[in-house]
Amino acid sequence: MLNKKAFLDVSLGKLRSIRLYVIGDVRSPGIFTVPALSSPLQMLFYAGGLRKTASLRNIKVIRNDRVIATLDFYEFLKKGKEFSNVRLQTHDVILVPTATKRVTMTGAVRKPAIFELKGKEGLIDLIALAGGFKDNAYIENILVDRYLQNKEHKLLSVNFKRLKSEHENFPLMDGDVISVPTMNRDAQNFITVNGPIYGPKKFTYYPGMTIKKLMSEIDSLRGDAYLQRVQITRTLPDLRKQLYSINLAELLKSPTADFPLAPQDQVNITSSLTLFPPDSVIIRGAVNKPGTYLLKKDMTLKDLIFEAGGFRKDALITEAEISRIFPFRPGDKNKLARIIHVSIDSNYTKNLISSEDEQFFLEPFDNIFIRRNSDWELQRNVTIQGEVQNPGTYSLKNKTERITDIIARAGGLKPTAYLDGARFYRAHEGVGQIGIDFKEIFKNPNDPQNIILQAGDRIVIPERMFTVRVAGGVNFPNSVLYQKGKGVGYYIKAAGGFTDLADKGNITIKLANGKQFQPKRFLFWKYLPEKITAGSTIYVPVLAEKKEIDWSGAIRDAAAIMSSIATTILIYDRFVK
Repeated sequence: MLNKKAFLDVSLGKLRSIRLYVIGDVRSPGIFTVPALSSPLQMLFYAGGLRKTASLRNIKVIRNDRVIATLDFYEFLKKGKEFSNVRLQTHDVILVPTATKRVTMTGAVRKPAIFELKGKEGLIDLIALAGGFKDNAYIENILVDRYLQNKEHKLLSVNFKRLKSEHENFPLMDGDVISVPTMNRDAQNFITVNGPIYGPKKFTYYPGMTIKKLMSEIDSLRGDAYLQRVQITRTLPDLRKQLYSINLAELLKSPTADFPLAPQDQVNITSSLTLFPPDSVIIRGAVNKPGTYLLKKDMTLKDLIFEAGGFRKDALITEAEISRIFPFRPGDKNKLARIIHVSIDSNYTKNLISSEDEQFFLEPFDNIFIRRNSDWELQRNVTIQGEVQNPGTYSLKNKTERITDIIARAGGLKPTAYLDGARFYRAHEGVGQIGIDFKEIFKNPNDPQNIILQAGDRIVIPERMFTVRVAGGVNFPNSVLYQKGKGVGYYIKAAGGFTDLADKGNITIKLANGKQFQPKRFLFWKYLPEKITAGSTIYVPVLAEKKEIDWSGAIRDAAAIMSSIATTILIYDRFVK
């Protein structure tokens, strides 16, 4: 038997198209061929949207020269209405006119903006479009700023509360600016509590409220709250302030006594730590964290040293010095402090339990000094490099070791060592290179140049050198092979001689060991106080560039001066005669 169910399969092949006109205040007016099911909103989209001057509430659909529908775009914005009930046909015209009545809404409304009004819509309708008032809006004096016929400017005041009660509306005009002010009144039904309390600091005032009732609403008082004097600041009707002081501790104990409060009272509870700041002590010297510390109850010297991180490695752990102020006593005005010495040792802070003689209790403003052991210090290391048997870093054995001593500890000099070029550097306080004649100190270790070494000193013993460097005002600055016994002139000549701007009188020679000197003069002879050695540097300073003399100009100026002098003499001679 055949199944009695029947099925119908319908497929849509192609929608027919229609031609529509979109004109007026749109961005791209014109003729559009669109699907037959297009809506007026879609046509506005095809036309590029509305211009700023376009009306949103009076869009017309015209068919056969008759207006068949008037669209209010606010309906779409407020309710999502797409106007699907308006079925468009071929040759329909959608006209977007220019808005004729726009007003500006500002102030305490939920959606301040520029709105378009139509027909007889007034202030009440505008407030509804703007979403209503905010909670702090002052609606009894809404201001309307209006221009009349390009001649008159007025500011109108509207009582919105009265409008609503009398079921009236306030007509608006194109260009009106409506401003809803806000209330500027401060809340008055509260009490403020300032100071050391836990929990909120503002409380709602109610008639009959007292200080005891307020204290029952506070979470809790901090331990440092000073209740013997609590100040209450009251705002009077003329906004002046009046101050009351109460003993809150006594009031809370009393079964009957109380203090009435008023709106906007400020209850100020002071911290006892502010009124009576905690005492402190100071520890200085060879401890890991010197400084000022809070003096705690029953705090001992051992407690303070422990809190200060214990002794430094260089601490003189034999005794601590305590400076203690004198209480004021008549007749002892010249005394400043009492000095107390307390015996200590390396185990002073390690033992938890103190004996009675170790329990030195501190007092306010004590100054504790832990002296430094001047004989304790880290190793003093020096470095020796170059042509010695065992170069490297060495620790000084004592405070009197000298250059030759440390070289001897390094195994002495190698045969290739060049003492004329040996250099000495001192890092302490950034001294740098010191010129020392190493040959001389090896011949005579008692020579003053054989200085006592310090931490960070560095000695460099180079190999044999073979050149002398010539720099500065010479024609070919370079290094010249060393020739024993030759003087400055030989090396200057080997470097091409002096330039025209060379300062020949201020030549400086720096030896390889760092010593510097200049040629000296005796009568008509120049001589060198020390011999030039291999590795030395000869520097010739350069003068500033000489300016050429304009002889023709100089002669001309001299002739003019002589002529002026002659004229002056002639005039004087005639005047005298």
